[in-house]
Amino acid sequence: MPEALSALDARSRAEEARRVALEALDGGDFRGSLAAYDEALGAARLTDDPTFVDWIYSCRAAAAAELGTCDDELVELKRILLRAQDSQTAFRASYTGSRIYELRRDYKKALFYNRIARDHADRAGDQKLRVAARLQAGNLLTVESRFEEAAQAYRSSLADAASDTPPLWQAIDKDNLGYCLLALERIGEGLALVHEAFETLESTGAKEFTVHPLMDLCFGYLKCDRYEEARYFGEAALERVALTNDVTVEKNLLYLVGEACHLSGDTEAAQLHFDKLAAYYPEFRNLRAYLDVFDFRNVINLRS
Repeated sequence: MPEALSALDARSRAEEARRVALEALDGGDFRGSLAAYDEALGAARLTDDPTFVDWIYSCRAAAAAELGTCDDELVELKRILLRAQDSQTAFRASYTGSRIYELRRDYKKALFYNRIARDHADRAGDQKLRVAARLQAGNLLTVESRFEEAAQAYRSSLADAASDTPPLWQAIDKDNLGYCLLALERIGEGLALVHEAFETLESTGAKEFTVHPLMDLCFGYLKCDRYEEARYFGEAALERVALTNDVTVEKNLLYLVGEACHLSGDTEAAQLHFDKLAAYYPEFRNLRAYLDVFDFRNVINLRS
């Protein structure tokens, strides 16, 4: 009897530590999340329940993925995927495996494991897992410039969203769908969705999440030659870009705003933004000249 109580207590401690870890992960505190997951995994191993240990390990790998190369975790996730008997654990193993490959920019393998994750989400009949898997698929397809397929994935994610899905997640989904439509030259539809997403995110006070929709609005208005609006939204995004800690986003914005200034005839402002962009590429001495001559609006992918 004491052994059973000990195992039950260990499981309870593991679940509580996992809850703390998940909150930290959702808040972007990856180190704090990993520490809590390590505690959860240690407690899980005291339960003498291999299936439960696999579940906790798969959850832990999501935090580890954001902090390093995760070679060992990736190997173990593949082993778990082969022996997993329940769809929840198999989903987590394949979904996190996909994320690890995404971070390595190996999008072919990332999409392979995402396909497995989507299948397990469907088998589990879990609405939240379906949403997460399709959102991940959309992100991967967008990076690959497969915009039509990405748009379908985002639509599926939005259609599957439960009533209790946080508005922030749905807004990010709408922005991503809107961006794909802009890339497909469906400007009106795309701008409407991005505007809606931006207004939702702005109303929640999540300013760090507004940078992408502001950039997408800049991109959309630039594509339809409305330079004043493009510059307005692009400059607003540049004012907030430090919140993302993403240099790639800043580079994209410097190009977009510079191009809006260039095409509207504000040569001085265009030079200012293009010079800042060129500073990121000291090895490319002719970049400024290319930016003045070539129009990259129809070839740039803001998500790659």
